[in-house]
Amino acid sequence: MKERKEYELKAEIIVKQIKAKIYDLESKALEAKLKTQSSLNELEANLKSLKNQRETLDTKFDELKNAEQEKWGNMVTEFEGLLKNISSNKQDFYEKAEHWFLDLSEKIEILEEKAKDANENIKQGLHEQIDNLKEQKKHLYEKLRLLKDSQGDTWNNVKLSLDEGIIKIKDSVNKAFDHFKK
Repeated sequence: MKERKEYELKAEIIVKQIKAKIYDLESKALEAKLKTQSSLNELEANLKSLKNQRETLDTKFDELKNAEQEKWGNMVTEFEGLLKNISSNKQDFYEKAEHWFLDLSEKIEILEEKAKDANENIKQGLHEQIDNLKEQKKHLYEKLRLLKDSQGDTWNNVKLSLDEGIIKIKDSVNKAFDHFKK
C-alpha cells in the first residue's frame, strides 16, 4: 500500500510537470496565433488602402482627361498632388519599415526566451531592456502610422524621425544581445 501511494505521488508530480509544459506551449501557440491574426488584419488594411489609392488615382485621371479647358489647370495641380501622395518611394519605405518591425518582434521574442535561462543578475537588467524595447517599438510604430497618412514635407519629417528612432532601437537591441556574448 505504501509503495502504491509513493508511486501515485511521483506520478502526480510528473503529470503536473508535463501539464505545465503543455500549458506553456499552448500559451505560446495562442500568442503566435494572436500576432499572426494581428499581422493579417494589418495586411488586409494595407490592401484596402492600396485599393482605395488605385481607385482614387483612376477617378482623378478620368477627371483630368474629361476636364473642360478652364478647369484643366486645376485638375493638373490636383492630379500632381495625388501622385506625390501615392509615391512609390513612400510605399517602398513603408513596406521596408513593416518588415523591419516584424524582425524586431522576432528579436524581442528571442531575447525573452534567452532571459528565461539567464542568471538572476542578467535577467533583471534584460527584462528592463526588453520592456524599454517594447515601449520604443510601440512609439515608432505610431510614427509609422503617421507616415502612412502624411504628405510632402510632413512625410519627409516623419520619415527622418522614424529613421532616427530605428537607429536608436537597433543599438538597444544590439546591447541587449551583448549580454549573451560575454
